[in-house]
Amino acid sequence: MKNSIKLTATAILTAIFLSGCQQIILVPGKTTAPAESSTDAESSYQESVIKEFPVTLNGTEITQAVKTVVSLTPAYSEILFEMGYGNSVIGVCDYCDYPEKINDIPSVGSSTTPDIQKIISLKPDLVITATPLITKDRMALESKGIKILTITSPKTTEEFHSIYKFIGLAFEGIIHGEDKGTSSYKQIHTALNEASKNDKNSFIYISPTMALAGGDTFEHSILSKFGENKAEKSNGYASPTESIIGNQPDIVFLSDRFELADIEEHTLYSQLEAVKNGRVIIVESIYFERPTARITKLLDYIKDSIEALGKADEETSSEERSETESQDDEDTAESEEEGYYDDGYYE
Repeated sequence: MKNSIKLTATAILTAIFLSGCQQIILVPGKTTAPAESSTDAESSYQESVIKEFPVTLNGTEITQAVKTVVSLTPAYSEILFEMGYGNSVIGVCDYCDYPEKINDIPSVGSSTTPDIQKIISLKPDLVITATPLITKDRMALESKGIKILTITSPKTTEEFHSIYKFIGLAFEGIIHGEDKGTSSYKQIHTALNEASKNDKNSFIYISPTMALAGGDTFEHSILSKFGENKAEKSNGYASPTESIIGNQPDIVFLSDRFELADIEEHTLYSQLEAVKNGRVIIVESIYFERPTARITKLLDYIKDSIEALGKADEETSSEERSETESQDDEDTAESEEEGYYDDGYYE
């Protein structure tokens, strides 16, 4: 039995995830849970065979559990606190501002203009960033034994989940790391599943650049839980064209960088029935720009907003029916006064 377990442990496959154009590699990686027939003793033995470290994430080999980290990406700083690693964060970027206690942590510039000497003075085990550091900055840090983990910003919910798993793997290792990430992501996963149960509406999302979010954007991956993205066939953020007029969405999601008046005066957006009828939901762009567990608040907000639009539609329909019935009654009354019935005049 032990020999077969050893074979299974040493034959664990490398786990490969695709994040956009970037290859995410975990070496070695846990790809399956222990078989249901395995006893507790066998599982314990298997864990003793597979060491927690090293683990390789996106080409960066982490040889031991991360104890201290510098984050150059606001979303990742927030996620570190979400996952319970806040005490390990010893440096953050200039734009990191949540949670509030981050304001007490030294700032070290940004991913594009990092203060390399300050980072070196902090002596972190790991620097985590969404934007790759330029070669000279990377080399300066690595020459001091500081690891750099680059995880590009997600475009799908699967890649969003992977961020949590990567951080878990860096801190916990290959046996418990993925489970840590998945458990931390669970509330997001649950909220996304709940959102997908809502009535479906077609929509467009007007981004902070006044362009439409296409099918390969993170905004699409979240908002598509609520229905069909009319701009799904576009890549990235595409400028609107005349075709949108003939492909009317039920709802317009608008970045909070704009006001309703901005699209009411727009050459193309102003022609949408959803805009004319007030079926516009303004959403905070930061939830897409900094994806963290706070995105569950966005999902709740959108759900409530869509329900409110539905109720408003019902009230409008009810009012229209009442007006029609009232008009019919008036017409009938006028006809009776004139002595007219459906079968003609009467004496």
